[in-house]
Amino acid sequence: MRENVSPLSNVPLSNFCTYHTGGKVRTLKIVYDTDGLLEAAMGDYTVIGCGSKLLISDSGYDGTIILMRISGLKLTDGGVYAYAGVPLPALSRFCEHNSLGGLEWASGIPGSLGGAVKLNAGAFGKSMSDVIDFVDVLIDGKIVSLKCDDLGFGYRTSNIPYVVVGAQIKCTTADREKLAERRKQCFLARRAAQPRGFSCGSVFKNADKPAGWYIEQAGLKGLSQGGAVISEKHANFIINTGFATSKDVFTLIRTAKAEVKSKFNVSLKEEVIYLGEFY
Repeated sequence: MRENVSPLSNVPLSNFCTYHTGGKVRTLKIVYDTDGLLEAAMGDYTVIGCGSKLLISDSGYDGTIILMRISGLKLTDGGVYAYAGVPLPALSRFCEHNSLGGLEWASGIPGSLGGAVKLNAGAFGKSMSDVIDFVDVLIDGKIVSLKCDDLGFGYRTSNIPYVVVGAQIKCTTADREKLAERRKQCFLARRAAQPRGFSCGSVFKNADKPAGWYIEQAGLKGLSQGGAVISEKHANFIINTGFATSKDVFTLIRTAKAEVKSKFNVSLKEEVIYLGEFY
């Protein structure tokens, strides 16, 4: 068991999201084990992990954030149990090392397990709901197990209103070398298709066609606002070129939604999650 860090005040949240933007949080609690989580989860709070789908307000967050750093992986009958703070690439590598198939597609996804479960993250036609047996969540100060069928999974969504503590992942026994090759292929395919730089990955969910197709056809590739730009490589990515504010990113999101709605009568829905006040 690792000692948990005492609450911190006025911490820049840009350090804890992949956009590297956003203001300060009033109180930050970092938890490394379930005892620390149970102690920290008092009153009103918001939990974040890797922050790979977060856009944090430039004015910060006037509340308490719990930074999920509970990690750990263990082999179980039929698969792997992973705690919420485990990054998906680490989970994918662990499965490969133990000749377990089913998570090769997750090798290049930059999020951690907790957020990936709640958002039903996926790639290459697969998603978390395909491999989950049960999820442990925090309900009224107790850790409770919920079966996959009770979690309301849909495309990049679930109906989990609770803090995810960990999940049992179903796996199949497979040849380690073949798994390594498949994981490498998935990683390289993502790397080839996606732009480099600070971003949240895909900003919008796909509609009847990929969101990036609509944004590109609307003529928005390369559109910039302050230090943010809609990627020339993949139009569903908004990149922080190094000096963007969250307002810059938010302005491009609103512009993309408005232009696609005007030209195609399609309402794009965000994958990105807003934290704090936006106008």
